[in-house]
Amino acid sequence: MERLFHISTTPKYINFFQDDWSKIEAFSQKHQMDGIELGLTIDYDISQIPEGIVQGVHLSFYPMWLDFWRGDLAKVESILGSHQALLDYYGGTSKEVMIESYKQQYARAKALKAKYMVLHVSHICIEDSFTWQFDYTDEEVIDATIELVNEVFPADEDGPMLLFENLWWPGLTYLDQAVTKKLLEGVQYTKKGLLMDISHLTLTNLKIGNEKECYTYIKEVVENLGELKSFIYGVHLNKTLPKHYMQQDRSYLVDRYREAKTPQLKMRVLKQHIQKLDPHQPFDHEIAKQIVECIDPQFCVYETNPEDIYEMAYFMKKQNIALGISYK
Repeated sequence: MERLFHISTTPKYINFFQDDWSKIEAFSQKHQMDGIELGLTIDYDISQIPEGIVQGVHLSFYPMWLDFWRGDLAKVESILGSHQALLDYYGGTSKEVMIESYKQQYARAKALKAKYMVLHVSHICIEDSFTWQFDYTDEEVIDATIELVNEVFPADEDGPMLLFENLWWPGLTYLDQAVTKKLLEGVQYTKKGLLMDISHLTLTNLKIGNEKECYTYIKEVVENLGELKSFIYGVHLNKTLPKHYMQQDRSYLVDRYREAKTPQLKMRVLKQHIQKLDPHQPFDHEIAKQIVECIDPQFCVYETNPEDIYEMAYFMKKQNIALGISYK
């Protein structure tokens, strides 16, 4: 198993390392990692990235995309507030802009000689993330994802593995073996598989309040996947325990979102809510080792959300120790 850590080419992470890839390599070696999974922005110059450090590339994600994909621009505009907001969100008015974006990302992942790519399989309208009342079923999201992926990734190409990541919203949740199998069978790209995000899976059971309950639940879900377990090539290791937050009265959040006067204020309310649900904290309990062992992935990615380089180092050490990695 290769242990990787996730960073992106957004200003936050680039500033952690002063855009110096020798510092990223040194950081990786210090924490006994095998490389990185990279969230790669489309305008970042990849020529400065040394060969061999990028093992995986995390593709971009449009959380709300099915209505746009189906051409219902009026509905999208009503949700986002204006035609300009639609253009800002998707970059155009046709699903071709999504297809072209992913084709460009695919080409950049190949240029970096990444071993795998990650794609979220989900759809969520903004207010539904507060109410948990969803417009689409898992199967509808899977069907649209198959259409998108088959438009982007040629069936006969030998590129990086394409790993599908779960979320707790409609789409790939791992709670339905038949739907998961439909995704894998429907995608024509030959090198395909699954990536299991631990926090995202935990959020499909909002009663989980401690690490042992988390392990029991994940083990049960993995076992219920049957033969599909062998397709789980990657894990995003992080922790959330949603019981406390979900027991609170959160009804005011929708009102606060609706009453926000600017898109920036609306986004602030949304981000605060999502960060409460999915804080990307390190899995610092020893049972993390059992979770990873029951999945037995090829790649274990430390995907956390540190505030600075010092907290990032702290989070990595926490998860290393939880997995039984010793420090000299």
